[in-house]
Amino acid sequence: MTRYAEFGVGGSDPGSGLAASGVSGNSSTPGNSSSSSTSGTSSNPGSGLSQSFPGPPPIPGLVDVSFATTTDPAARETADLSGSGTGPGLVPPPGPAPDAPDPGPTEAFARAWATALSAAAATPLGFDHALRVVAPLAEQVVATPDDPDLARKIGVQAAGALIDAHCFQGACVAATVEVMDRHLPPYLRPETRSALRAGLASAFAEGLRERTRAEQSAIHEAVLTAYRAGEARFRTVFRNAALGIVITDKNGQVLEVNPALAEMLGVDAYAARGRTIRNLIDPTEPGEYWRGYNALLAGEQTEAEADTRIKRVDGGMVWTHVRTTAVRDDAGDVALVIALHEDVTERRRATDQLRHQATHDALTGLPNRVRLLDAVEELLRSAGPEDRLGLCFLDLDGFKGVNDTLGHQAGDELLTQIAHRLSAATDPRRHVVARMGGDEFVILFRRTQGPESVFPVIEQVLDAVRQPVLLDGHTVTVTASAGLVERPAAAASATELLRAADITLYWAKSAGKADFALFDEERNAREVHRYALAQALPAALESGEMFLEYQPIVDLAGGRPPMVEALVRWRHPERGLLKPEEFIPVAEETGAIVELGRWVLDRAVHDAASWPDGPAVSVNVAVRQVRDYALVREVDTALAASGLPARRLVLEITETALMDTEDDGLPGPGTLRTIADLGIGIAVDDFGTGYSNLARLRHLPATSLKIDASFIADLGNPEAARFAESVITSLVVLAHAAGMTVTAEGIETADQARRLTALGVDYGQGFYFSRPVPAERIQAVLEGLDAQG
Repeated sequence: MTRYAEFGVGGSDPGSGLAASGVSGNSSTPGNSSSSSTSGTSSNPGSGLSQSFPGPPPIPGLVDVSFATTTDPAARETADLSGSGTGPGLVPPPGPAPDAPDPGPTEAFARAWATALSAAAATPLGFDHALRVVAPLAEQVVATPDDPDLARKIGVQAAGALIDAHCFQGACVAATVEVMDRHLPPYLRPETRSALRAGLASAFAEGLRERTRAEQSAIHEAVLTAYRAGEARFRTVFRNAALGIVITDKNGQVLEVNPALAEMLGVDAYAARGRTIRNLIDPTEPGEYWRGYNALLAGEQTEAEADTRIKRVDGGMVWTHVRTTAVRDDAGDVALVIALHEDVTERRRATDQLRHQATHDALTGLPNRVRLLDAVEELLRSAGPEDRLGLCFLDLDGFKGVNDTLGHQAGDELLTQIAHRLSAATDPRRHVVARMGGDEFVILFRRTQGPESVFPVIEQVLDAVRQPVLLDGHTVTVTASAGLVERPAAAASATELLRAADITLYWAKSAGKADFALFDEERNAREVHRYALAQALPAALESGEMFLEYQPIVDLAGGRPPMVEALVRWRHPERGLLKPEEFIPVAEETGAIVELGRWVLDRAVHDAASWPDGPAVSVNVAVRQVRDYALVREVDTALAASGLPARRLVLEITETALMDTEDDGLPGPGTLRTIADLGIGIAVDDFGTGYSNLARLRHLPATSLKIDASFIADLGNPEAARFAESVITSLVVLAHAAGMTVTAEGIETADQARRLTALGVDYGQGFYFSRPVPAERIQAVLEGLDAQG
């Protein structure tokens, strides 16, 4: 500070050290975001807060808050610092009164932050002063929303507050990061925490660069003024300057080196005279350094400025911020070159470590999501037209069980060991291994040669993961599932790659885990289509896009068809007429099948009631409906509202669904028995495709059995016809013995109809008799079939 004062500028010595900061381990808690901002002043009744101060400019999207400080001397004298550290000139923070309530999270954080800064600052910084600096930001940090963009802005404001308070040391930034990590909301995702640190690191580094430029400008002017004023004045300035200064002639021969630079480089100042500048200064990147120097000598520019890493005589390294200026004579030619070097080694270490914390996972040390996205973007920017790349999502199978049984500490140890194994199984020159959060990891593959070139690495990785791990005295074996996307770099984007890999990981999990799946564009298109249908289903019922058609069920012995089956159709406004197999599975997966099934039941019984002396109507019922106790009430309500007799309604349920409900002890069979007791028919649909015990047929509350269309189709195949006839004959015998009728589905030819009649099948259904038709046409179709006999 004394040296700077001689030049009429302010400054401080660089700080040292960066404390370690903790980040989330293997679990994170999602939560709702809340926002706040600082501005204005406030007081805190009941807490003795009396001094108010203005806050920094508010961040858009955050509400206004303010904070006040206490300056009670008695409280400061009796405060318990709880091991926070003290030193010369450090004023202990005031403690709460004996009967005062515990401070809230904002006040606790502000006090902890001020205490840490008071201890870390190289220049005297009392607790009260530190509290005035950090309090306006405390509310914003404690209420940081789970939004990386806003978190980054809060980090930028925190860095600005430190620089404005002359907290230039790396230890101040480290203390800030450490205290922040302890007080950040637990719901913040790792990427939000990383964004906060990244904003702090980048803004702190930029702010220090601006400060350095200002200081060097002032010192530079002071040096030139002293040089021109006379030898004595110049010597005083030159000798006492805190910044290193070297002066050379136009040929690069060293004329003067001041003590500060000699100490930086580890050389003798007197012995350095007469050497060439290239012999004295040994930058690790000489091309960039000397380009600026040569431009000065050539008159192409008047100043050059850069951060440079220089080798010391003893082999060590020192980072300096150097500003070089050419001094010209009266003729305009270069007479001298003056270079000012500020030692920024500790500052670089601090900012580099902050950047590392912002881009790496604290638990495993692997790159985090932020760094991974940067790596993907860098690879995409540098890729040639023929280059390819791959991205693999990897997720541990059963990791939750480790946390639940052995505890989160064991889970953290497992994640750490898995990270080491992934790094060992890959090549850092060709792959980037990152942790996304939780038990999910990512591997980026550079310059791939097609999917097959990546398979051996993934298999090696999965094999490494499944090796036993010793955790807290327990030998644990875990597996992993992986999803791989590999494609030309020209057709890729970082967001799309992550999405595709994540989807493919889900496929691998669904297929049985402990293996990997490869992204398939066609399958993805089907998945997207199914998702779109799932989103559109609820509105389709309201907008009238769903409608019913009816297909006759014919008595193979002759006569008027006794029944029709209601079949739902979807007239999609964009995709046209959709077949049931396109949207029924989607409805079953999403649960929309319950509402859809209720609508079909109401519509079908309403239509059937409008046919005087008409046929019975058969309605398909999903397994979710059968498992619902409300089904009996819904059926009874539909019949009562329409006036349709119970004997003219048949409910169809698949064989597999019926057996599942019985095995699970769910209300399915009991519900169906109650319905059957009302006189409503129960048909077992698609029989022969499941794995039910045929002997259990007599215990089912069913009145009819429908043989799956696949057996009917085999009747036309010479190689399969004999087996199909044997199965159909057996089913007919068993069904008749159990008091059920038999219906064959999917009849398309007269020959099939004749053979089924000969095998004893009672009823038939299929395109041979009629395609499904609208309700208003069904009477005419039935009369036509009756006339044909």
